[in-house]
Amino acid sequence: MPTTRRKTAAPKPGAARAARAAPKPDAARAARAATTATAATAAATVEDGIVLTGPPGQLRATVSVENAVDQRLAIRGLALHREGHDPVVGSAAAVIAPGATAEVPLSVRLDPGTPPGDHRAEVEVGGLRRQVVLRVEPTVALRVSPRRVLATEGTQELTLTVGNDGNVEVPLAALQRARTDDGGPDPGPDIDLALLEPVVVQPGTTVRVAAHVIVPKGLDPTRRHTARVPVGTADLDVVVLPRTASERPS
Repeated sequence: MPTTRRKTAAPKPGAARAARAAPKPDAARAARAATTATAATAAATVEDGIVLTGPPGQLRATVSVENAVDQRLAIRGLALHREGHDPVVGSAAAVIAPGATAEVPLSVRLDPGTPPGDHRAEVEVGGLRRQVVLRVEPTVALRVSPRRVLATEGTQELTLTVGNDGNVEVPLAALQRARTDDGGPDPGPDIDLALLEPVVVQPGTTVRVAAHVIVPKGLDPTRRHTARVPVGTADLDVVVLPRTASERPS
């Protein structure tokens, strides 16, 4: 009796190609992860050579950010990283269409006492880090307390509190003067502020300063006299009030 042999059906060409193309489950997961990582990395391209410029309280720059994926890219804020310092959160906001490039303004605040000059750092925008230069400008900002004092003819002792909110040291002149004003058309004689010792106010510090206020003789006792005496970049208002005959020095 003849023997019948069953032929194995040959796979269709398309099915064979599909079988060869189908990756193993682990390979498929790896491929998907690689695709996701590539998309995340390519989502934003930030230009190099970024320089943020300004006083410590407000450094600014504008950078070009390219969205290289097929969905909108939202940028919300930035992080500034400096060696030896805690990260600083800054301002950056933009929504960039797929394939588009946008100019994104950046701003960040540093410690007020950050010294002037160039400082190296890294800025993180849109998930990417870039080297940046922080170009800090000098800031002179003194404050004095009290801001107004009453004085009479002659010499009076005075203690001032002077604070430096800037980022450069400020020396105070040993003798500072200002013309008096009694409301008339012509300025009057000077009122002096004489420091008892030299003073240099360092950034971020507050010092107590011993001084003398010297009011000249001969001011009209029936008028109020004022003088705005400089204390570095701050001002001390000295007021000489009108006096009755019994209050006038002999």
